[in-house]
Amino acid sequence: MSELPKVTPEYFQILVIRELRKAGFDVGDVRIHRRSELPEPQRGFVLELAAPLAHAAWHKRALLACRKQDDVVSRDVVDALNSRLGNARAEVVILFATAEFHEETVVAAQQSGMALLHVIDGRKAYDGGGYGTPDHYPAWLPAHTVEVVDRDGGGQIRARVLEAGGGAAIVLAAFEAD
Repeated sequence: MSELPKVTPEYFQILVIRELRKAGFDVGDVRIHRRSELPEPQRGFVLELAAPLAHAAWHKRALLACRKQDDVVSRDVVDALNSRLGNARAEVVILFATAEFHEETVVAAQQSGMALLHVIDGRKAYDGGGYGTPDHYPAWLPAHTVEVVDRDGGGQIRARVLEAGGGAAIVLAAFEAD
């Protein structure tokens, strides 16, 4: 794998649906709720998708926010997404971002019941998992994958690669108050 593919809105939508299905979610009919370009200096875009999600006995209508940006994701993004839940006819928010999350963002998301997923280079996940020789990647390795970002019991921010069948990590990370 040489160069990573460009993250376009279409690519992001496919990535989000693939990762949710890989984690064990049933993803219903996905529709685009909102799509816009981010102003400078963030240089990127926002794609918001609305879809019914199910994982075991958990069934919710979700707003899937996809942010491609260079800057760290700030707390105001959490507040803005929570304010748009009603308009999207959604019950929960899952925020996917190519940038890292500010510490205040993680705290606010956890307090409001929002799941945070960081889009990362698939090679980083492979190397970090100790699966093989670094810098030697199998052909099946996806270009991008995601990490669930939350806080541990001591309040420290942690990021864990979302594994196959790992949907419970998303549900527990954000929606346990539901």
